Amino acid sequence: MLHSLDFAPAPISLVFCRPSGASPTADEQRRSSGYCSDLRELGGAFVNVNAGIVTSGIKTLVAFGDSDGGPLAAAVLNGTSPRAGGGDLGATIKDYAVSGAVVNVTLWPSKAGQSDFLHQAALFLSQNNALNSATTLYTVFFGINDFSASSTDGNHLPEAAAELLTQIKQLASAPTNARNIVVLDDYGRGKHSATGDAWKQAVFDGLSSLRAQGLNVAFVDFAPLWDGRFAAFGYANSGARIPNLSQTDLSGECSTPLNSFYWLPNHPSKETHRIMADYVDFVLAKCKA
Repeated sequence: MLHSLDFAPAPISLVFCRPSGASPTADEQRRSSGYCSDLRELGGAFVNVNAGIVTSGIKTLVAFGDSDGGPLAAAVLNGTSPRAGGGDLGATIKDYAVSGAVVNVTLWPSKAGQSDFLHQAALFLSQNNALNSATTLYTVFFGINDFSASSTDGNHLPEAAAELLTQIKQLASAPTNARNIVVLDDYGRGKHSATGDAWKQAVFDGLSSLRAQGLNVAFVDFAPLWDGRFAAFGYANSGARIPNLSQTDLSGECSTPLNSFYWLPNHPSKETHRIMADYVDFVLAKCKA
């Protein structure tokens, strides 16, 4: 719940940036160095960075990962269903993401039958899309389900990271010739582990190598939003509006539904998605290499 039903999240700039003209505090200097880095410096620790992505000219967005996938459902709820989609960007969206997806399903026996990056990329390539490389942005968002599966199936995150980079390299090759690639990560949704951070570092190092080859790449780490920082936007806790992930009605919903951090358990609410989108914009604008 939040403190007010008329909740409007604080702008990202108020949470991550000091007022114009003000001198940075020691904490702000530490946070700034921790949120942004120069991806061209190979071997550095993973951090938010934008190395060459310019969003103003993007006309097409191609999305791979763990999400709704396919045509989005109506933004307005149909009856009492707790699931709805919708969104608005100034670009044509080609969405190949599927809920529950992993990088490579063969690495995770517990995820048998789920979508993966290999299948999503193969579907995209099979359609012979003739997209302008200069005006197309590719987004890649995996890791959450891979990380959760690693607790059951063993640590295959190094292989998953390698496979993710292999698929990106395939997209960067003919005939697609992708040139603008953003990788987003929120593997633990507030939880951290050595194996999860190693996954992030491996992906980051791979993007560093791709940048050295001339690709425009960015890495967006959502961890700061989950590391208790939701309170900075006015959230009192990180609870969900709908208590049960599998339910098909709105029974037991939170009394302040517009003010919930999560809509369904572990699935961000509309306002949280808005914060995440603002955060991506912030990283792409402020963390330029």
